[in-house]
Amino acid sequence: MKQKINIIISDIITRLLKEPFFLVTLLATILVSLFFKPHISAIQWNVIAILFSQMLVCLAFEDCHLLTSLAESTLGRFATPKKLGLAMVIITGVLAMLITNDIALLTIVPLTIKMAKITGQDPYILVILETISANIFSAVTPFGNPQNLYLYSYYNVSAGEFFSIMLPFCILGVVFLVILTFVLNRGEEYQVERQKFNIRNKKLLFCSIIVFVFNIFAVLRIIDYRISLFSALLIFLIFAPCLLKKVDYILLLTFALFFLFADSMISISSVQNLFDIVLSSRFNVLIVSAAVSQIISNVPAAVLLSGFTPYYKELFYGVSVGGLGTLIASLASLISYKLYVREFTARRYLKSFFILNFVFLFVMLGGLILV
Repeated sequence: MKQKINIIISDIITRLLKEPFFLVTLLATILVSLFFKPHISAIQWNVIAILFSQMLVCLAFEDCHLLTSLAESTLGRFATPKKLGLAMVIITGVLAMLITNDIALLTIVPLTIKMAKITGQDPYILVILETISANIFSAVTPFGNPQNLYLYSYYNVSAGEFFSIMLPFCILGVVFLVILTFVLNRGEEYQVERQKFNIRNKKLLFCSIIVFVFNIFAVLRIIDYRISLFSALLIFLIFAPCLLKKVDYILLLTFALFFLFADSMISISSVQNLFDIVLSSRFNVLIVSAAVSQIISNVPAAVLLSGFTPYYKELFYGVSVGGLGTLIASLASLISYKLYVREFTARRYLKSFFILNFVFLFVMLGGLILV
């Protein structure tokens, strides 16, 4: 018995050591809690519940081979780097709008790398553009990325107002992204074999789509989020209990820590005074939220800064554009990088990543200031 317990503890420690972002968040939360004890009520349980349900849906879609089939069946239709590059960038963006930027990149980047090996090319530019696409497109829906889901719930924004805020941002980003894709993707014509569309476990797919619709209704506040959560638990316990083991619970726990960290921070008087001064105008909120995202990532930046400003439009813009820039500005960017460096060297990727992301960041910031 003692040996089994030691093995379990050892497995947990090994798993946690592979999650540096979680460990840093945990340490930061513990440190700030020494100054002010956070309240459990600060955790946005509706956000956690919807993220959990959406993770299950995405796992089911991949288990049914839906996302991979959609991407692979599209690849064979394009014979030039420009056309294929644009197709992959748009596919990544559309998926990010529907299933979050992280999951979209986990689906598309491995396919891009597989395709690159067939053609004998280094796909670093395309992977970078796909990452930018995921961060831009995901901003246009409340459930496209975690920071949107949180801010949408925190400020109780209506669906109509949300889309009116984020559509100009997305249009500006897509126009610049298409231009970059056509300019940067060059090369001779090549053939990519068209794959047959193949779906597995249609019953699970149908049930997953039902849960996905419930998740959207919960985000739009048409139904209570608990209905979405209950339907997800019931359906997956019956049809795919194995997927419950694959959910990234460390990521969910990390989000819970974000809420506790922010609750402690906003209760410290010196921090309150600092941010009250720094976030005194709409322009400052835009710039500061984009800058803070470069250091601590845009999700914790959204959670932290929301407690100090009523200017939610600028905060939406700031943390969305703040996903561009450094590698840690968005968790989605880290995912792409990790997938890429498994197969290729990092040097050329990192150099181009920083150049393209910061160019994109400053162009987007300039456009948003003029809006």
